Amino acid sequence: MWDTYISDSLKESTRVKRDKGVRRKVSGETKLPGHPFQLLNLDDDHFQKFERLTVILYDKTSHLNSVNETRRELFCQRNRAMDKLPPTKDALLQHFRRAVYQAGIWTSSTEAQPVVPSPQDFAWTKESDSWVPVWVTIPEVSRSCRELIKCACKGDCSNCKCGKANLDCSPLCKCNC
Repeated sequence: MWDTYISDSLKESTRVKRDKGVRRKVSGETKLPGHPFQLLNLDDDHFQKFERLTVILYDKTSHLNSVNETRRELFCQRNRAMDKLPPTKDALLQHFRRAVYQAGIWTSSTEAQPVVPSPQDFAWTKESDSWVPVWVTIPEVSRSCRELIKCACKGDCSNCKCGKANLDCSPLCKCNC
């Protein structure tokens, strides 16, 4: 039904103009990839294409291919808020791995006894009795860049950002402690 168009309709004329007059339908006999669970890495071609797509979703005029470079450009030059930035490359890879795992389960759902690898290989970790997503595998910026924390106090550091976080003041602090 969906591959038939009323003659002289807008849809039919558009398909003819675009030279796509034939539409293909996936049937039960369509061959799917032999192994749907592909382990992906940062240098994988599929991941790099997905990364480029993500860059375009956040900045359609960008010529960059890296989400990390796009994050930096959008934050520094366009002053975007953190929640409006693309994910880091590591976070995107973890998300992509979880999506591949889910798609692999759906792809093999017609098999009587599908061979499903451990979710642990696809950005999931076991906590207690349930599986939870692995969001990132690199340290958070707040934990790895403590030297960027600064306070504005003039001497007593017990009530400032550094004191409340039980951190030593950094060279950026105005208190000179």
